[in-house]
Amino acid sequence: MSKTSLTVEKFREGEEKKFLISSPKEIQLILQSIAQKKSYAMLYINDGEHFIKTVFLAANAQGIWLDVGPSNVDNESVLLNDSITLVTMHQGAKVQFSCQGIELAMFASLPAFFCPLPAKMVRLQRREYFRLLIPVDVPLKCVIPPKTDKPLQPDEITIMDISVGGIALVCKEQGVHLEEGEIYPDCQIDLPGIGMLTATLQVKNLFDVTSPAGNIRKHAGCEFVHPDGQSGMLLQRFVALMQSKPPVLK
Repeated sequence: MSKTSLTVEKFREGEEKKFLISSPKEIQLILQSIAQKKSYAMLYINDGEHFIKTVFLAANAQGIWLDVGPSNVDNESVLLNDSITLVTMHQGAKVQFSCQGIELAMFASLPAFFCPLPAKMVRLQRREYFRLLIPVDVPLKCVIPPKTDKPLQPDEITIMDISVGGIALVCKEQGVHLEEGEIYPDCQIDLPGIGMLTATLQVKNLFDVTSPAGNIRKHAGCEFVHPDGQSGMLLQRFVALMQSKPPVLK
């Protein structure tokens, strides 16, 4: 893990909320997953003025254990400072949170840092992340409820590609009505081998594409609105599964 990838992420006003996780159980699961891989982390002291590299040793409902550094001076700085930011990676996404109340402890009979479980963390999922093209022999559908009180059938639209940030839809189906800028809550995507994903979508762009045969199909680029950490993990697991061995739908 390079130092460059583990720098502190700076956010514009209001941007951080999109990536914030505050569920204690979800935070615990993410940190346990990181610890199982013995992942590297950076501890930034005094708002990034100084840093040390460390390794996740373990995590549970109480907190996390981290390897101490080789320098006693650096270790003392960590223990005496209340302004420490930890940055690490989880399944390709940057994880960042404030460490408060770090203490010196023992782990496997060796000195270690102990940090109580954070109350919140950022798990950074940006649009630039890998987009998975859906093979034609493994169709994937997005079910969008109608935006009306009338008893209409939901739209079931073919997904062209998917990422942790959003999806691209190709409206092969007749009678599909999407509007640019509109927000569609409670959309459902059945991820084969993973489970059902329920999400809010916003249509960011809408355009017509003419095939070589002269057929016109509407394409829609959609973004997940305020996705939680659980949704991101489901999507990343699905992408990893599809990359390793595409499942067969029945």
